[in-house]
Amino acid sequence: MEPMLLVDDGKAIRDPVWGYIHTPPPVLSLIDTAEFQRLRGITQLGHVHLVYPGARHSRFEHSLGVYHLAKQFLHRLLRSDSGLHLTDEDVRVFIAATLLHDIGHYPFSHTLEELRPFFVSHETRAREIIEHSSGAIRAVLENEFRVDPARVANVIDCNPAAPTPLDRDALLAGILSGTLDPDKIDYLLRDAMFCGVPFGESVNRDRLIASITFDAENQRLAISSKGVSAVEALVFTNYLMYRNVYWHHAVRAATAMLKRAVQDILLHPECRLQPSRFHGLTEGELLMLLQQEQQRLDLHGSSCLLAGTMQRRLHKVGAVIHPEERSETLMRLLSELYTDPRRRRTLEIELCRMVGRRLGRKLHGHEILIDIPAFSKSPEVDLRVFYGTDIPEHRSNPLSLDDPAVSHLRDSLLLNFEDQAKVFRIYCIDDADIRSTVRAHAKQYLIAGA
Repeated sequence: MEPMLLVDDGKAIRDPVWGYIHTPPPVLSLIDTAEFQRLRGITQLGHVHLVYPGARHSRFEHSLGVYHLAKQFLHRLLRSDSGLHLTDEDVRVFIAATLLHDIGHYPFSHTLEELRPFFVSHETRAREIIEHSSGAIRAVLENEFRVDPARVANVIDCNPAAPTPLDRDALLAGILSGTLDPDKIDYLLRDAMFCGVPFGESVNRDRLIASITFDAENQRLAISSKGVSAVEALVFTNYLMYRNVYWHHAVRAATAMLKRAVQDILLHPECRLQPSRFHGLTEGELLMLLQQEQQRLDLHGSSCLLAGTMQRRLHKVGAVIHPEERSETLMRLLSELYTDPRRRRTLEIELCRMVGRRLGRKLHGHEILIDIPAFSKSPEVDLRVFYGTDIPEHRSNPLSLDDPAVSHLRDSLLLNFEDQAKVFRIYCIDDADIRSTVRAHAKQYLIAGA
């Protein structure tokens, strides 16, 4: 008998990507919690709307899309001879996790997570929300889903090195997050649609879903050989979205400006705005509180940066660290600056002083920013491909997606991603003299410091 939560029953919600999404009573109860409804006020793509105005969709509809797509995955896997065996409880845990996987996001999605140690990962925050002893989400999970909230949290906040998660939870986590997962498929297709770019149109979603199978040896999703081209299109779409959308130079400028504006506030000795308050805010509410605190503390630089992100007066590219300049020593420095925002802020202020001395002008410390994209973001191609009778000669089933007999995508794409999509930039205010000085001297200053 098919698990109750996989039946297309209950209230139907119309989604522009997947059509009607059916929500049975337990699912609807989870959606109706205040914590889930807050996701309507958390944009999926942060400042991308400054470049692509249509990118105003939220974490709310993305979470619904992941839930819907996960149901389709389970439909296929449980009805086939894929080797995946789940109990009814496992299904309920997994369905809840697909809905709640983004419940811990701060305003502006991933941006604030990079400000350590002020903020934790959204997965860690999700665990705190789900396991809260008197929380509405916990009550729905226990009373209507009839599952242990800790299992749902384990699927979202999975640490393979930790001994605590059950093997079943680690299995479910591998289906929710990996090279091929409902989260990635939904956000790539949804983001491309709302940005108005054609990249997602190349993904044959029907073929992709039909090719889903299960790798019993590694306990994770895999595909049949008929889905290789669809997966290649998805991986390439991922690359194109990072290069043209997620890491667009104007988007990165706004992201760097917001992070520094918030950091300057939180580091002020008289700041009253605690990071813990950010957890329950929408983006509009946070902007209002930030502006109030800037005014109270008379933070001119922080105010200029935040106003710039809201009115699209963005810092401009002053210098770019090109691939041939990325020595091992310099990359180590950039990695350290990424993981230590305080050190990056100190170096930004030092750059301002250096440029100010050269120009004979006084800079205040916010005029130059260093932008470092996440080091962990690279296209994933770790996926097994199962063949039938058409397996390449002298090969054993299954093969890896990056096997030359399957696809050459990995070799060509990963290097291009690191060189062309992951761009390290030094931004500065739109001042001709400052831009010229940054272009001439800032990189050498960084390299010398490395």
